[in-house]
Amino acid sequence: MGLIIRSIVSRTGPGLALQEMMYGFIMALLFISASRFGIINFSSATDIIILMVGMDFTWGAIDCILFFVIDVLDQRRMLNYMRSDIPLEQKAEMMADDFDNSPLDLVDTEQKLEACRKIAELDIESEEEMRSDRRRMAISAFYCFIATILPLIPTSIPLLLIDDLYDALFAASALSAITMFFIGWRMGKYVGMEGWKCGLIITSLAWVITLVATFTGG
Repeated sequence: MGLIIRSIVSRTGPGLALQEMMYGFIMALLFISASRFGIINFSSATDIIILMVGMDFTWGAIDCILFFVIDVLDQRRMLNYMRSDIPLEQKAEMMADDFDNSPLDLVDTEQKLEACRKIAELDIESEEEMRSDRRRMAISAFYCFIATILPLIPTSIPLLLIDDLYDALFAASALSAITMFFIGWRMGKYVGMEGWKCGLIITSLAWVITLVATFTGG
């Protein structure tokens, strides 16, 4: 599991990888929680697994497609103003907005704009390099899909191995919580937080969202 997570993070970045895995867990656990609380009645574990797989695969594929399309459109938008004849200051201000939630967003505003002015004066990469960028976008989007369906492993295995449906649902919930804690623990180093603390936050947040969504028609 650790190797898989590292592979995903290396292609999507830690934040996006964690976001997609949490989506996958929450969507799958919605059916498990709804069944445990009697909101939805299933005749067999197979029915639950089919719904979980359908939910995660569908929304994983939707995210994959949308992430790639939006990234390509953003690339075209930035290329458009980089090649335009608008004043350097205006170009720098537009570029500064595209650095939101990046390390450059943490520096002083004037220094950030100065960095953007310097970048705006640099040569734009070749068309071949831009095509390479789009290939990386496609790979990143695909790994987002993998991150979304990955939670189906811990949520489905207990349902496949345990005959009693109630015990299987409980085991799936427990194994999912353990797996989420492990993922949060591994992600701790990426966000500069102690592993156990990050694991606890991720697990608690995912379960709170799941339970709220379960009882609000999620």
